[in-house]
Amino acid sequence: MKVLIVAALDKEINILNDLLKAKKKKDYYFKKMGKSEIYISTIGVGTINALTNTQSLIEEINPDFVINIGTAGSFALEVDAGDIVVCDEAIYHGGYIMNDSHSSDWETLKETNLSIKGDKKLSKLLDKIDTGCAIYHGKTLSGDFFTKDLKTITALKEKYHNLCEDMETLAIYKACEIKKIPCVAYRIISNNEIKGSKYEDNVLFVNKKLQEVIFDLLEHLD
Repeated sequence: MKVLIVAALDKEINILNDLLKAKKKKDYYFKKMGKSEIYISTIGVGTINALTNTQSLIEEINPDFVINIGTAGSFALEVDAGDIVVCDEAIYHGGYIMNDSHSSDWETLKETNLSIKGDKKLSKLLDKIDTGCAIYHGKTLSGDFFTKDLKTITALKEKYHNLCEDMETLAIYKACEIKKIPCVAYRIISNNEIKGSKYEDNVLFVNKKLQEVIFDLLEHLD
């Protein structure tokens, strides 16, 4: 079984590579675990990097499934730093006519409407282990935005009913959908602007925690 794990940044995989004692090969890290072959790679920040680099890795490795890991910003009061969101659905966050500074006054371009669901079986993998984190299932907004304005966050949440926001999940889901490869994103919350929880204060801790959770998950793969 081939498992491809992708993240935007080196800091989102470095601890996992160390825990696995994975070896660098070409543009990815590799580790054999029992019957599983684990491939780990960065794909860059943003939708274009995520789509093109995930596609290239899929072509080269031909994985049985893909796991995306990384951080996300919370759009829900109850979902705070250190909590994990299993992205059951990714919604494209873009394609607006920006009439005003706040999204409540933006018009959405219907031609850009796009949402892709994660794999149902993969979404349940974390249920097999004790993560030590609160786990939420829900939607993520995914596009080239970091939203910090509270009025905009509220307006987007009312429109999309999402739990969080990130910059790569939708693109990774799209790359996997094209190749008919199961995929899921596990996103750990780094900031909650509603509660005043900041990315800079939490990013090191939450990245470490998620990578430890993924390491434990890989040890429990059948």
